[in-house]
Amino acid sequence: MNGAKLFGLEDATRAERVLFVVTMAVMLALGGLGLARPSLLSSALTGAKGWILTYFGWWFILLGFVLLAAVFAFTASQYGRLRIGGPDAEPEFDLFSWLAMVFTVGFGASVLIWGVAEPISIVQHPPPEPAPVQGASLESMALAFMFIHEVFPGLAMWYLPVAIAFGIVVYTDGVGDYKISSMLAGVVDEDRIPGLYWLVDLAALIATIGGISTTLGFSAQTMSAILGRVFGLDAALLTYVVFTLIGIVFLGDVWLGLRKGIRNAARATVVLIGVAMAVLVVVGPSLYMLELSLDATGVWLSEMFRLTLYTAPNADGNWAANWTGFWWAWWAAWSIFVGSFVARVSKGRTIREMFAVLVVVPTVFTWIQHGLIGGWVLAPGYQGPVAEAMASAGNPAAIAKALQITPFGTVLAVLFVFIIAGYIITSLDSAVFMISAITLGDENPNPRNRAWWGGLLAVFGMMSLRLEEFSAIESLSVTMALPFSLFLLLVLYGSYVVAREYVRDDETAQPDPQPSRPQPATRSVTDDD
Repeated sequence: MNGAKLFGLEDATRAERVLFVVTMAVMLALGGLGLARPSLLSSALTGAKGWILTYFGWWFILLGFVLLAAVFAFTASQYGRLRIGGPDAEPEFDLFSWLAMVFTVGFGASVLIWGVAEPISIVQHPPPEPAPVQGASLESMALAFMFIHEVFPGLAMWYLPVAIAFGIVVYTDGVGDYKISSMLAGVVDEDRIPGLYWLVDLAALIATIGGISTTLGFSAQTMSAILGRVFGLDAALLTYVVFTLIGIVFLGDVWLGLRKGIRNAARATVVLIGVAMAVLVVVGPSLYMLELSLDATGVWLSEMFRLTLYTAPNADGNWAANWTGFWWAWWAAWSIFVGSFVARVSKGRTIREMFAVLVVVPTVFTWIQHGLIGGWVLAPGYQGPVAEAMASAGNPAAIAKALQITPFGTVLAVLFVFIIAGYIITSLDSAVFMISAITLGDENPNPRNRAWWGGLLAVFGMMSLRLEEFSAIESLSVTMALPFSLFLLLVLYGSYVVAREYVRDDETAQPDPQPSRPQPATRSVTDDD
């Protein structure tokens, strides 16, 4: 077996092989630096992230608002009726499978991790005076910010522009090249700027790998904290065992492919989430959870524009940039991978249907989850111990502490471990699928190439579990989000240009209605001409 076939590159072009090698080399170099000089890597990446959020946090907040308005206008227009893949395309997945894949890939374990960490952090370190919302309790305002960042409008701002552009340009208009750079076809001629498309694909791959590696690391740290603190087990050893089992399942999914592997893992994860939330309502501080959720929902809905555009310009520090600016930059970096994956599994659906399954349904689902989880950890008797655990040992310890002090918390802990494992599998599966697809320009990449990318991501995730400084790799995605913020504007405008030309060409191609003519009696009605 030659080298190209070993890496699944036998059918790849020279540019695609170079893209694979360069991306692998860059990420392995970062990994090597993280092992050899972790403090240097940490200071460099966190310094870059801090500079970007300080001086461009306002830009991400403004861009999010612009993208939100553009997405609503596009969906409500005549182009919202366009079907991804063309007018005759048929849906590839049933409704539940489609929704499950979009939800689990779009969020990962952040609902659990940040659902606990953000409300507690905001209550402990609230916005500077004057507060953005007068008359609301700190708990309600903290949960309202959580709704803004990970329910709505966060859901509609970032993933949809890429999903719309990728779906229209690559599938409906049929550019042919299954690459992130193809979304530029409507606005930038590849021949006029040689190498630009290749550089865009390289940057997209690095941003995606950095983001998913950090998510895997966060998930592993949370799983380790639950296993160690709630069950008193050798957390590190058991986490490696669990990751080994996840790796075996992942390799099986690689060979099963998109229709069986990722779909089934996503469906199982969504069912487990529903069960866990039902158990939490039964064993948690239910009355407080429900009352705080409703009160925070009132703050969220009545002050949505205020909280979304909040920048605290007269206050010292960068509170708004470090929260809203960070979230929007993170969403922007993830939008490349998630948006293209959503377009891939949405073939046969219209833009409006995709809007519903990526925004409307998940908005309700995440609102319920964050309302319950936020109300749980902010409740009297829970908030203090959880905040102390987070201050002393970080976000994973906060989740473990909340489980420890909850009646029947071990039952919830078991469910949380399985949910995190499900998120890891679906996130790893879908990320590897899209990374390999972008590298090879093939919407159904071969298992060998996907396995290599999966191995790289798994190594990075485990490194961030063992090396605290290595978790600074999260800053790589935020840093890459700055140039990609301009890319999002370009591809959204490009999708409008392509959609307008597609509709115009389709209308031109329609034959003028002609009066019917009688056919000779001898002509067969089954003629296929």
